[in-house]
Amino acid sequence: MQGCTIQPAGEEEIIALASQARVVLEYAHDLTELLGEVPIAGIVALCGLTIQQATAVKKFVNFSHDVTHLLNRAIVGLREVLACETFNPIYTTFVHKALCIEGVSGLKSIFTTTLIISIFSMIMIMFRAALYPIKEPDVKLASSDENAMEVAKYNEDSPGEKDAGDEQVVVY
Repeated sequence: MQGCTIQPAGEEEIIALASQARVVLEYAHDLTELLGEVPIAGIVALCGLTIQQATAVKKFVNFSHDVTHLLNRAIVGLREVLACETFNPIYTTFVHKALCIEGVSGLKSIFTTTLIISIFSMIMIMFRAALYPIKEPDVKLASSDENAMEVAKYNEDSPGEKDAGDEQVVVY
């Protein structure tokens, strides 16, 4: 795979540590393999142990040999998973799912809720305006010319304005 040219910080130290771990694992494997091939009578003669103790040592050595194989397979598997060739498709799969699927559905939800909020806000404003009826003075109720002039004067003035000597009329 091409395009994996970014070198992480401390790559040399990681490579040196990995090579040292590989050497230690190889030595442990070789030691357990050699000790695993020695018969129980040889362990008794070399180490001065009883047969039961030598059998326990032999079982432990065989178990350790199997563990070295397990660790080697785990390290190789981890190296394959974290390699750029395999990590890039995993990364792009998760990013594609996050941005293209989950992101678009999130934007759809945001649009839907915003639309519903705006529609109900407009309805609320419409009902708020309809709640208070507009009160207009009735010109027909004026009985005298003086009252008719007072009503006409009231209609000409805008709300909240004050003429000289008049009281201020506040309309809500």
